[in-house]
Amino acid sequence: MDLKAVFHYSYFIHPIVISADRRKAFLERLLADKSWRFNTGRNEADTNTQAYFLPYVKRLLFPTVFWSSAFHASFERMDHKKQTDMVASLPSASFDLRLDHAAIGKGPFTRDHLGVEITRITLFCFESGITFLVIKTILDSKDVLYMGDVLDFNHKFRTLNPRYLKKQKTDGLFIRNTGFGKPGELSSFIKKLLSGFEDLETENVYFDRLFTYSYLCLDETEWNAEKPFERILNEFGKFRYVLPSDYGSEFDPAYTEKESSSYRRWKYSMTGFSRESCVVLASACEAFNRNKLPEYFETLYFHIFLLAFYQRISLILFSEEMTNAENIRVEEMKRRFTRFTHFSWFSQITNSEHGMELWKKWQDTFDLAAQFNEVQKEYQEYYDYKVAKGQERINILLVVIYVISVFFSALTLLVDAKALRLDTRVAQWMTGVICVGTAAAYPIYVLFRTFAGRVKRRIRRRTS
Repeated sequence: MDLKAVFHYSYFIHPIVISADRRKAFLERLLADKSWRFNTGRNEADTNTQAYFLPYVKRLLFPTVFWSSAFHASFERMDHKKQTDMVASLPSASFDLRLDHAAIGKGPFTRDHLGVEITRITLFCFESGITFLVIKTILDSKDVLYMGDVLDFNHKFRTLNPRYLKKQKTDGLFIRNTGFGKPGELSSFIKKLLSGFEDLETENVYFDRLFTYSYLCLDETEWNAEKPFERILNEFGKFRYVLPSDYGSEFDPAYTEKESSSYRRWKYSMTGFSRESCVVLASACEAFNRNKLPEYFETLYFHIFLLAFYQRISLILFSEEMTNAENIRVEEMKRRFTRFTHFSWFSQITNSEHGMELWKKWQDTFDLAAQFNEVQKEYQEYYDYKVAKGQERINILLVVIYVISVFFSALTLLVDAKALRLDTRVAQWMTGVICVGTAAAYPIYVLFRTFAGRVKRRIRRRTS
């Protein structure tokens, strides 16, 4: 079924973890690079988006909204170092790549009459080091745009993850921009952007693909009162799960209708959620779907998704950290997890009823509540384990102190009873060796445990 479409755009999101000790340097480079613009959130679209959320959510997603006009002017006059310090202190910061002209050349995934344009590249940087590279694309049709074109494009484009492409052959996708100097592969641009900053030891949650966030409005002749949504249910399933147009299997309508990962508030639009994508399929028979809904989907609803996505990646990283928790400082982890709970974990994010419904959908899709409870449990178990290990070390130290005290008490009794003479060289050497050995027993034990732990970690890294 080749459905005619009238409007489309797709966002592709690449989640990245910037090393904690390199985050400030990463922000410093972005601020110094004239091809990147720090987003202060002062245009009309940003203001409308900020007003949609409750104050504590704004502080996380749009911290500069609380800057006064005078402070904005002061920030512009600051030197580079002070600007870096200021941006690094924010809970989040976003940067837009200045695209005077950006396009991707035709690739084998498109039909002959199609071209692809990149209209925006944005970086959302959170203080935890979690960063999202967001790429907005539009299929430009010289003739007619079909839903099959969008399906095939989304399916191919999402594999442009640089880590994944180390093992795969690229289809030759290129980006052109005055800031790049010459055409280069988009994946190479991403790799160059992150080189030296990305935490490569952290497992990438989306290793082989980018998260897909896509809007598609069908021609009113394809979905209307006479042609109901059930007629295109299978195409919607392929759209939601980012499958190609020629995907061989057909979705079971009975199963699809029962899924909780679909949301339909208005008659001629359907939203689909998954851990790999979020899509809206709409019909142009309603003007709202051509004019307002696309705008809401990429501003208000996108930031609802971004917050949920940030929570999911954060919780996965906390859980991963617990798995390799041999050398973690308990107090440091407690500080970071407590900060995440206080400033990033919300049950209410907006006064909008529709916004809250979408928020709950994302919580269910990403299974955030269960993830949070699991991390809390893992942390508590790890904390109890570390407390027990600390108590064990204290017990060993007490035993050492006890042995030393008993030794000296016995030595004193033997000397007083004239059963032992300390004026001989052999007795002095034996006494000195026993004293030093007893006193050094616990420090030697601690050094041995530390060295053994490092050896184990090196072996684990080499085998992985």
